[in-house]
Amino acid sequence: MSTSEKLKIVSYASQNPERQRELAAAVDGASDRAADVIFAESEEDAIAKISEAEVFLAHRFTEQQYDAAPKLKWVHLTSAGVDHSLFQKLIDSEVILTNSRGLHARPMAEWVLGALLYWAQRFEYADQWHHTRNWKDQKKKITLERQTLAGASALVVGFGEVGKGIADLLLAAGMKVEAIATSERKGDIHVFPMELLEERLEQNDVVILTIPATKQTRGLFNRRLFPLMKEGSVFVNVARGSIVDEADLIAALKEGKPAYALLDVFATEPLPEDSELFSLPNVFLTPHVSGNFPEYTHRVHEIFAENLTRYLNGIPLLYLVDKKRGY
Repeated sequence: MSTSEKLKIVSYASQNPERQRELAAAVDGASDRAADVIFAESEEDAIAKISEAEVFLAHRFTEQQYDAAPKLKWVHLTSAGVDHSLFQKLIDSEVILTNSRGLHARPMAEWVLGALLYWAQRFEYADQWHHTRNWKDQKKKITLERQTLAGASALVVGFGEVGKGIADLLLAAGMKVEAIATSERKGDIHVFPMELLEERLEQNDVVILTIPATKQTRGLFNRRLFPLMKEGSVFVNVARGSIVDEADLIAALKEGKPAYALLDVFATEPLPEDSELFSLPNVFLTPHVSGNFPEYTHRVHEIFAENLTRYLNGIPLLYLVDKKRGY
């Protein structure tokens, strides 16, 4: 394609007019090549507008959008996870796929630390005090049951940017941290291979999922693994709900292994109102917000603009996704 031909970009990343103006300005400054940024208001609108697009920016990419975009060369996802946007046609194509990994590391790490402190310090009793106003009983419960994180051991399952960010904060809190990844690495944090997952589950007080959702990890945590966890252990999931068999987790929580769960992601989202998770006393839930923060879209646009400059100048892109591996 001639560099004099106008570059067509479709964005379904934000419906905020301020953010849209910000993206348009960033595209204008990325290269001397003229470019049009077209904003879609819905997935259906994106399908209608994507036919001439060379570049697509969105939270999710669908097969219907792919079929409607014969000129597409590059898709950038605003998320880190790509499992909802991978399908065989895209995997087999020459379309480049990049994501926004790395943005989530610090907010997700702080979510994990905050949730663990909520559990360890028994802050749910402080919440109850607002309603009961019974000083003596709530003070006694907190005093008898609170714990310190210092000295406890944590296993981080998945050791990418998010896993490393979580490990850093937990180490700062005085915890002992080890990790699981595809291959073993020895350093300040011992990273064990996936083959040793079961063995390491038995050795740790806290288990934290940050592993990507792939065909290999779907349903990985199930009725076979939960009984291997330590007595009194805590299970944390900020990865993807599909990695956990939710029915098995609910049954395991009733049995006390794990003793508590801190969950930000679920098998079905939004979490159905009749989910049994809402009624369990040993669960802390948030609606998939651990990676969110007010300036998120702004930071995504910064990443996209940097990659657009690279794309237009023939420089390898940052945050490339291996479509066959799924991350």
